[in-house]
Order: sequence, then structure tokens, then C-alpha cells
Amino acid sequence: MASVSCVSCTPTPTFTLENLIAYASDQVTAWTGMIRVDGKTYTWMGDPGVAPLVQQTSLEYTSTKSIFTMAVESKVELTITFLSPLTPNDQKRQSLLFSYLDVAVESIDGSPHDVQIYTDISAGRSLLKH
Repeated sequence: MASVSCVSCTPTPTFTLENLIAYASDQVTAWTGMIRVDGKTYTWMGDPGVAPLVQQTSLEYTSTKSIFTMAVESKVELTITFLSPLTPNDQKRQSLLFSYLDVAVESIDGSPHDVQIYTDISAGRSLLKH
């Protein structure tokens, strides 16, 4: 099973609700995830409108995680985990707007596959400002 982890977002020191509202009001703020299996591209998060969607087969929520399981044409299975590192006694940590993302891919048909994972946050933002 292959796995890729990344931090999705880190707030700036001057981050405020007003800044977030002003930023989001005229920006693309979508998070997109795509997977290419054996040369064919699929979307597993968001809706960029350029590739077919994978099939969600299960989801699980805990106090700190959201875990999604997806199948790509009965070839591979993705396990996508969003982790928010929260602790009950740390209000500062609870207020941070970020998550860790872990994507694990495993063959479900017993065959080897060429797999590439892509994810971005608001990539379309730069296209709006000409």
C-alpha cells in the first residue's frame, strides 16, 4: 500500500474571519483530488469537470478524522484520511484551520497498476485574475 501525506493549509499570523470572508468572496476555494490509473484520470475530490468521478464505497468519522474509501473501476482502492490534530484542552489548536491529508492506494484486482495522485487547493484562483 502506497501512502502520501501533506499539510493542507496553514493560516497566516494575521488570519481573521474578516480576511477569510474577503478572500473567499471572489476566489475559487475548492480542494481538488485526482488519480490517474494506467493512463486514465479520475476525480476523487472536488469537481474540476475534466474527469469521471470515482465510486465512494465507505466513510468513517471520528472526533479527529474523516476517512473515505473509494474504488477506481475495480482496479485500485483509495483510502483518504483527513486528520485534524485536536486536543480537548488546547483551544488554540482547536481554532487552527488546517488538516493533514493522507492518501493510500492499494490494488484490489491483484494486478500491478501505474498510479499517480494529484491534489491542489484553489488552483483555479489564478485563472480568475487576468
